[in-house]
Amino acid sequence: MGRVIPVLGFSVVIVLSLVAAALASELGVFSDLSGEHQYSSAILSDSGWKSAPEDPKTVYISIVVPNLKLREAIKSALDNVTRSHGLKPVYVNGSIADYDLKGRIVIVYLPMDFSEDGFLRSEYGVSGILYYSYPGDAKTFAELMRSRNVPEETRETIEKLALELSSSSVERLKEERVLNQSMSVAYWWNLRAVIGKLRKGDSYRMIAKEIATQLNEFLEGS
Repeated sequence: MGRVIPVLGFSVVIVLSLVAAALASELGVFSDLSGEHQYSSAILSDSGWKSAPEDPKTVYISIVVPNLKLREAIKSALDNVTRSHGLKPVYVNGSIADYDLKGRIVIVYLPMDFSEDGFLRSEYGVSGILYYSYPGDAKTFAELMRSRNVPEETRETIEKLALELSSSSVERLKEERVLNQSMSVAYWWNLRAVIGKLRKGDSYRMIAKEIATQLNEFLEGS
């Protein structure tokens, strides 16, 4: 019996060491919740319907994030993606509604962020949405944000925002009789970059790349 205890203790140490090594070597982007809503409809008859946006080659981008470094990382990532599709990115600091139906619209709304620096790994994360509208429907987003009464975003409010934005935009484009009604919304709750202490990585660039990859999929499908 006296020999069993040391053996068990040694086994526990090995297991804990392996777990610690795995955590310290971790590198990736994860989320507690993610999803998307997409809608695409092109009206074949142009009788009484209008074409939008005015300039399909220009994409107006609004980035609403709490962290300046993350904002710059997202800007750089989106710049690469939009230009790879032959588009001209124009970054908007004022009201995105001023560019309604003038060019394609991209909005990155990430109102919440968090960070954790542990012994074996560190995390940085955000929550929010990515909105893309080919016809440039900025008005729907602006009006929806003004009408919301949400003191603090939660998992439920982010998911609801994405759904309401999708349905409201489609409804508006139909009412406005816009020919191309392609739009997409992606949402995340606790989208986080995890970097183990044995790995090198930039959490801002990792999150930015994830968002840019999603936008690239939207652009390819529109």
